[in-house]
Amino acid sequence: ETDGDKLSPSAMEERLDELLSAERGAFTPGFLRHVEGECERIANLKTTSPESARMTQVLRLIQARVLEELGKGIGEGAVVLGQLLGYDDDSERAAVLDAGLAVRGVDFAKELAALTAEALKGFGEVRTQGGEVDPELVRSVEGIDDRIRRFIERNEEKDFQ
Repeated sequence: ETDGDKLSPSAMEERLDELLSAERGAFTPGFLRHVEGECERIANLKTTSPESARMTQVLRLIQARVLEELGKGIGEGAVVLGQLLGYDDDSERAAVLDAGLAVRGVDFAKELAALTAEALKGFGEVRTQGGEVDPELVRSVEGIDDRIRRFIERNEEKDFQ
């Protein structure tokens, strides 16, 4: 598979897979934002060279592979949150959320609350950096977050009584 010291494309891909799997914990949202920032920085250069174009291509590949690796271990909460965001109707979304929380309980609600808090924090960081976030998405996540937190409060009060 190798030609002297040079790895074949398939061997390089295997090594990248091993690295991504081994270093999975190091891939934070901050890391992904950094990679995205580097791609944007290179794209905004006044002159581009074949090397800068190749660097952007490599960074985009790394970004895609990291997202793929992270997706392998995506929690059920993230899947549920994604499904909830697929509902356009607020009352329908609330009904599905309420039913899911009633079945799954406080621990699952806390997992979802952590996800919505992280999403809202990320939206704030994007805005702070001058980016735009879909206001409907923010409103939907805020509504989900509020409903989850009220569920947790109500059900933890029951546990203490």
